Amino acid sequence: MRVSTKSIQFQWLADVYRRQAAMARVQKQVSSGLRINTAGDDPSGASQVVSLKQGLARLDNFQANGEAARRRLSLEEGALGNVQDALVRMRELAVEAGGGVQTSDTRKAMAAEIRELLAGLVDTANSQDGEGHHLFAGTTAGSQAVTVAGGAVQYNGDDGTRLQRIGEDRSVREGDAGSDVFFRIRNGNGTFAVSAGAGNQGSAFLATTGITDRSAWVADDYTIAFTGPGTWTVTDSGNATVASGGWQPGETIAFRGISVTIDGTPVAGDRFAVRPSANTSLFTMADRLATALESDSMTPAGRASFQTALNSALLDLDQAERHIEDIRSSVGSRLATLDEQKSGNDELALQLQTTLSSVRDVDYPKAISDLQTQLTGLEAAHRVYAQMRSLSLFDLL
Repeated sequence: MRVSTKSIQFQWLADVYRRQAAMARVQKQVSSGLRINTAGDDPSGASQVVSLKQGLARLDNFQANGEAARRRLSLEEGALGNVQDALVRMRELAVEAGGGVQTSDTRKAMAAEIRELLAGLVDTANSQDGEGHHLFAGTTAGSQAVTVAGGAVQYNGDDGTRLQRIGEDRSVREGDAGSDVFFRIRNGNGTFAVSAGAGNQGSAFLATTGITDRSAWVADDYTIAFTGPGTWTVTDSGNATVASGGWQPGETIAFRGISVTIDGTPVAGDRFAVRPSANTSLFTMADRLATALESDSMTPAGRASFQTALNSALLDLDQAERHIEDIRSSVGSRLATLDEQKSGNDELALQLQTTLSSVRDVDYPKAISDLQTQLTGLEAAHRVYAQMRSLSLFDLL
């Protein structure tokens, strides 16, 4: 069979093109550092690369969400620390104001400081995150959380909180609504609160309260009425007598699982109201304390009213401090959750990146060896063809 010179040329060109394409592919792998540059290089591997990249992108988003939550929670923790400092100072002033050496002027000076602390609480409630968003405004973060109108502090936000997704199956609250932080604090001792009647004429005042049997407590509005200097009667909201007895200054009046200690000397008709604890705000607490310090306490009845208001304020401050501490603990727990999740995300990202590298990245020793093999083969093909072209029938004649 005769083989034409043209056929030999076509075969040689096809072989050269194939070798050049293979060598170009290996050269691209070496120069790019990637074994898979197009889906055609390895269809199965390319699909795996896409999946791994998507997983890494999700982790990047989770990490970004976690950092955003961390920033806001850290700012909130700092703000709550400022609130705690203000409450501690208010307590110091309240205790100091109860001392017998204080005068009306010194108490008014203390009241002025408390009102400054109150203004500071308003500023803290309106804290921002550095991006124009208010920390304590709920989901309406673009507006101020609280405003002062007519001397009263009003909440302008909502009860919502934003969740940040920080893992495949984990989300974290990145803040707390100001309504929960500043406006939902139980007054009194958290179970009930005591206030003196506005018309009291004696020198009796609230000393302290307690709970002796929580299971016996029945939430209702009660009135402790002194029928004489040494006798008392407790009635409920239906005016039914609940308890009664004799009394000496400093003794405890107990009924339905609670106790109320009253000191001083009451007169017949003096009353104290006992009501279930209700939600109040930090701002109202501070205002009431300042108002009590500004009140006239020159008469026995005035001093009794002042002492009752002061002791009630101390009970309120106890509740406020516990409330803020609980929220701050919750913030700390969420920050710990962020640290834990970040560590898990980092570990998973490292695993994905390692797998991606093993699938996609080039094995340089192997690639260079392949490149050398392809180059040697191409050079050999050129030499063989050159020798074949030099052959001629006339050389044999």
